[in-house]
Amino acid sequence: MTNLWQDVRFGLRMLIKNPGFALVTIITIALGIGANAAIFSVINGVLLRPLPYPEPERLVAMRSNMSVLNLEDFRARTQSFEEGGGAVLQPLDYTGGAEPVQVQAALSTAGLFKVLGARAALGRVISPEEDRVGAERVVVLSYGFWQQQFGGDKNIIGRTIPLSGGEYTVVGVMAPDFVLPHGKPDVFTSVRVTNPVASAARGAHFLRNYWRLKPGVTIAQAQGEMAAIEKELEQLDPVENKNRRIVPVPLHERVVGDTRPALLILFGAVGLVLLIACANFANLLLARSASRQQEILIRTALGAGRMRLVTQLLTESVMLSILGGAVGLVFAMWGVDLLMSFQPESLPRLDSIGLDGRVLLFTLGVSVLTGLVFGLVPAWNASRANVSEALKEGGRASTSGVSRHRFSNLLVVSELALAIVLLIGAGLLIKGFWRLSQVESGFNPDGLVSMRIELPEARYKDIATQTQFRERVLQSVGSLPGAEAAMISEIPLVGESLFQNFVIEGQPVLAPGEEPELHTRTVMGDYFRLMSIPLLKGRALSSQDRDGSMLVAVINEAMAREFFKDKEPLGARLRWARGEQQQWVTIVGVVGDVHHFGLNQPDEPAVYTPYAQTAFAWKRWQYLVVRSNAQSPASLVESVKKQVWSIDSQLPLTKVRTLREVVAKSMTPQRFYMTLLGIFAGVALLLACVGIYGVISYSVTQRTHEIGIRMALGASARDVLGMVLRQGMLLTVAGVAIGLLASFALTRLMAAMLFGVTATDPLTFVSVSAILAAVALLSCYLPARRATRVDPMVALRYE
Repeated sequence: MTNLWQDVRFGLRMLIKNPGFALVTIITIALGIGANAAIFSVINGVLLRPLPYPEPERLVAMRSNMSVLNLEDFRARTQSFEEGGGAVLQPLDYTGGAEPVQVQAALSTAGLFKVLGARAALGRVISPEEDRVGAERVVVLSYGFWQQQFGGDKNIIGRTIPLSGGEYTVVGVMAPDFVLPHGKPDVFTSVRVTNPVASAARGAHFLRNYWRLKPGVTIAQAQGEMAAIEKELEQLDPVENKNRRIVPVPLHERVVGDTRPALLILFGAVGLVLLIACANFANLLLARSASRQQEILIRTALGAGRMRLVTQLLTESVMLSILGGAVGLVFAMWGVDLLMSFQPESLPRLDSIGLDGRVLLFTLGVSVLTGLVFGLVPAWNASRANVSEALKEGGRASTSGVSRHRFSNLLVVSELALAIVLLIGAGLLIKGFWRLSQVESGFNPDGLVSMRIELPEARYKDIATQTQFRERVLQSVGSLPGAEAAMISEIPLVGESLFQNFVIEGQPVLAPGEEPELHTRTVMGDYFRLMSIPLLKGRALSSQDRDGSMLVAVINEAMAREFFKDKEPLGARLRWARGEQQQWVTIVGVVGDVHHFGLNQPDEPAVYTPYAQTAFAWKRWQYLVVRSNAQSPASLVESVKKQVWSIDSQLPLTKVRTLREVVAKSMTPQRFYMTLLGIFAGVALLLACVGIYGVISYSVTQRTHEIGIRMALGASARDVLGMVLRQGMLLTVAGVAIGLLASFALTRLMAAMLFGVTATDPLTFVSVSAILAAVALLSCYLPARRATRVDPMVALRYE
């Protein structure tokens, strides 16, 4: 222990005496460790940290949603689960504040709270007696909503609050840290009370459902039981439950979803950055040990053993890496803030991401391991000093110097190989993102702004009242100077959709439950012209398509292609297989496809019907789409709000955004991963160039005597320049070749993250290799140019 303390004190003195070397080394390590700590904090928060529920390992989710009736039938029959429950997120209007706001409500079954072990911080949760059709309207507030809207009033229990026109009695406030696995609602209500119509429909599979296994029961055992219950329910209702498969998975897996592969790829990429930083670290230590050769020789001559020297040098390298790790934590804090600034909504569990004890331990472990592993070879090489050889006048070209030179070259080649892997990966993502941004969305977003309006059931229960409101809004907004307006139930690229089973007149009759599904979108106003969606056949929907006239619909090109093939769709009739509207609907037009679910996904078969002819009184939501011809769409928002509130002052307008913003946001996941990998690749390129510059520069310094002799014997500056550049470019070619081979194998792992480009795209591979070679050439040129300025007379006297 005494020796260790002496080594630490001596190492600190050496670092203080050489602040430039210490600073460069610490920053080099900090870049690698900081980037790793930042990404590990994401990995830790999303993948490693347990879910915030009691005994989360016993929690299970089903891959598909359930109807309320099916969920209750499974609960009644299962022996594998202690409890099951479900919820759906639905916006409700809160009109008890200064102005109407839309809140996110979790329409839940009473069993949900027991499954997740939810406890109220104040009051209680919803009881089974309150989760019945016709029961009293009660609500549980989230902690944040309670603080924001009611200032944390502890007398809130028993008060009534208005939600979408109904009065709800507050019975509890949830704990501050409670969230649902699929969202953060503001309030919790009973699904049977708030939406009795959907709760009574066995075919309305809208509940995200969660289950708690009994102790000792495995998911495989539960799967077998669920399969048996599925058959029972199919016999009970062969129409709505035909071919439905319920697959239980661990809740953590359901929450994480498809993000695991992408996050692991990012973690691997940032690991390559750390390896490049470590290679630079080792090279810096090698150069430092060469400059301390005289000191090491003296200590050896005075009796210091080889292991004693290695221990001293390793202590110094570990100290440097720990200091680098400490600075890296600061970089990691900035990095996490940068990651969150991207607002990656596709990334789950954002609230769990941050620097905690596990991240600190990871950083400390990486720092110590870096100092030990990458400091070992320089320390071992330095300890090989031969006193008798070194004391000879010609002992300049020692064996240790040759081995040090070879090891430095190996490190540079490794850095370049790793850098090209990262650069090619980033290049593929950049090219894929560019291709994605060039995809025609199927509509023109320029000059368009949209906002969501949800009509409360209490004031808009029947279709006639809803239609009257919509027509008044379109007329009022359309009267604004330079404005045109239309409505649709779901705008493109926001992830919302509603689909129903349907049948086509004259086509073979299918058994109940086997009918195909079709995405349904309801519109009002001249929507297709407003959005610049091309009309391919027939006519668009018009104001003449009203209640009482012939029921009509417009289909998209995907629908015509898949279900009519070579037949003429105009004049054909379809109807819903089940539900309120059983009348035939005539197809009067075909419009172009829209990338409704993402620019990287084709549109699926869809039908557009008029709001005025809908039979679905529960379909009370709509997006108001406004095109501004005279001013920017954002500047029109306040005027539009005033027009809507002049008709109904209690309606909140939410999700206000331009369609350009909607298109840009739809590409957020691709932009997020492209930006991160691009940053890592940039850091890797910088470190690799610094590494090759350092090696060539050090080589020039070491070969000053040789260069002087060559120039004294007649070598020109061009010859010297070529000699040094040749050395650097040989290392570059070797690194690029190895990196290309590694890239051919590794980029296949990221194929799922690419769009419109293959994982082995030749243009990307060639262009990235050329860029790296050019940058490496520049890095070599600077020390090579310095070598041409060596004075032969000075070099011949160089010691």
